[in-house]
Amino acid sequence: MQTLKEFLSNVITGFLAVILVVFPREYIKAYIITKSGDLTPKKLGRLSLNPFVHLDPIGTIAFILFDFGWSRPIPIIPMKSKKSRKTLLIVSIIGPIFGIIFFVIYGIITKNLSNYYLFQIFYKATKWSLTFAIFSLFPIPPLDGSKLLAALLPEEYIDWYLKYEIYGILFLLGLLLVWILPLVMSPFVSFIEKLTNFIINGGG
Repeated sequence: MQTLKEFLSNVITGFLAVILVVFPREYIKAYIITKSGDLTPKKLGRLSLNPFVHLDPIGTIAFILFDFGWSRPIPIIPMKSKKSRKTLLIVSIIGPIFGIIFFVIYGIITKNLSNYYLFQIFYKATKWSLTFAIFSLFPIPPLDGSKLLAALLPEEYIDWYLKYEIYGILFLLGLLLVWILPLVMSPFVSFIEKLTNFIINGGG
């Protein structure tokens, strides 16, 4: 049974770890979309160095409780031109790629930390970066996998598909409440935790 101190420590270190996982990749995605000519992220305040604008409340809680979660989707205009489809494809792939990159970076940092609380923050950030990279590939709005699928859909289906993105969060919440998502993600979470421990502890 956790003490109050342990519970608060877990919540605080978990919350800070979520910021490390979510903020860099979402800012980079917003930057790429804006540079491509779609100013929607900038107009809606997502091209921001404020990490809180990128956090999804339910996704953040899911990270802390279940070792996986999600961020707020980057707003983007439904895209049909070849250039726009290419941008959408790049943005949907770059999230998971950076998740893997940060998994390695945070793992190296964690390995060299001696402070207990800093270790906990970066340890969680390490494993959550990789779980997010995998989980975000699921083709469920607003995850990156849904954008990837949208970029590959025939033109007449793109608007129809993307307009239902708002319901994706409700769908994810429903899957959490009936315990389907934790069940599906459990093998990934277990494997990634073992991999994280191996990298940080050198197999020890």
